Amino acid sequence: MSPIHIRQSLMGSSFVRHVLAVSGSSFFCLVLSLAVGPINSRLYRPVDYGTLALFGAVFSVAGVLGTLQYDSAIPVAENDDEGAHLVVLSLLLVVGWTLFTVLAVGFARHALARLLAQGDPQVYRYLWFLPLGVFLSALFQVLNRWAIRQHQFKAFSLANILGSSSGSACTIGMGISHMGFEGLIIGDMLSKFGLVGVLAGAGQGTFAARLRRLSLAGLRHAAFRHYRYPLYQSWAVLLTNLSAIAPVFLLTSGFGSSYTGFFSLCNRVLFLPTMLISGAITPVFYSRAKKAHQEGNLRELTLKILQGIGAINISFTVFVAVFGELLFVWMFGWQWRRAGQYAAGLAPWILCTFLVNPLEGLPMLFDRQRAVFGFHMVLLGVRVGSLLIGIALKNDLIAIWLFGTTSALYTLVYLAWLLSLVQAPIRPLALKMGQELVMSMILFGACRGFAALVHDRPLPTLVILSPVIAYFAFRGVRQLLQARESTEQEA
Repeated sequence: MSPIHIRQSLMGSSFVRHVLAVSGSSFFCLVLSLAVGPINSRLYRPVDYGTLALFGAVFSVAGVLGTLQYDSAIPVAENDDEGAHLVVLSLLLVVGWTLFTVLAVGFARHALARLLAQGDPQVYRYLWFLPLGVFLSALFQVLNRWAIRQHQFKAFSLANILGSSSGSACTIGMGISHMGFEGLIIGDMLSKFGLVGVLAGAGQGTFAARLRRLSLAGLRHAAFRHYRYPLYQSWAVLLTNLSAIAPVFLLTSGFGSSYTGFFSLCNRVLFLPTMLISGAITPVFYSRAKKAHQEGNLRELTLKILQGIGAINISFTVFVAVFGELLFVWMFGWQWRRAGQYAAGLAPWILCTFLVNPLEGLPMLFDRQRAVFGFHMVLLGVRVGSLLIGIALKNDLIAIWLFGTTSALYTLVYLAWLLSLVQAPIRPLALKMGQELVMSMILFGACRGFAALVHDRPLPTLVILSPVIAYFAFRGVRQLLQARESTEQEA
């Protein structure tokens, strides 16, 4: 693909323009995270990150219950009027759930602290942040869905930039002042305020035009029309979140908050490409999928997306698996070496998650929420079981390796099912991914051998690594652009 061809594709493709609008902010957040991470890792303790991960886990679970997943129906509603009624319905549920959380913290604070972290005094002290975090997390979900429906991807990008910048500045400033965990939790709240504020301002104009047509009858119709979301989808997403955050609760209970902190930082680093790639493509794909399904070319759209994100995700995952321990020591300091050791065990799961993330909206197009619920019940059982085995053996590395391996195997099965929904062939995709995997393992494996010969010294290792990373980055970006162009033609 020539540079002129690429530029014409970028200028003329609305799909690509939308993706680039989101990926631009995602790239900014990625660079910011890479810049801020090594600073914060030296200002805060692993136990502080562990406590933050615990609060984040509660926010994610409560956020699902806060809307009963009616917000997920907003982008696929039949028209904007129905979408607006779903927004109001979701907001009413958010307010009710937040009030319930306030009462729970007010009357059962000690019990909640014991339930979450065995009475950890740091958790108990900051438990009043829980209702605010629940409210902001659920509110962001609703505003984000409306922005996707209205194709307000520039607002989404601005929200990401403002939220990340304000949160990062706060955590660094308070960390320098030796505020401890308080700096992390306040920074997280400030980041959420930025996200919600920008999306609320952007959605006000498009939503105001629908206010006159709001009615109780419309709310009842929207609630019953999309009953599958609270009945099946909410439980499916809740199970997904519970299975994803199971290590947070179980590692805290079995090994202590420091090990939860290692897992939390490892996850943050491993999921950074999701912010840039899957996180940028998913909202745009979600907004296009329904039209593609109606026109009969959803299979082609799905395959192009997977082919575009596969190469760069595979190379990154192999790199982290091979160089994870060195990477964490170089970037974050020796106290985070354990987090780097976790990276190899979690890498297969991260790779499979990259491929599945953009396709999470497909079951909703086919009203297969009940099947998703069944899948995620199995996932929760498998993950909890694998972690409990590691805890019983009193070995956190075994727990992480079992968690990563079982999660990867499950995600591959789930990906095959998602592809079956659009009748997409698995074999050609698997062969292509296999070739990328073998090539990445050979090149990065050779680099790791060289690093061992020079006793893992950073400078010579980076010299030999740089051209390999540049090669995979170039190939990945080229395939991503080709997939975007083809996707626009299909959609």
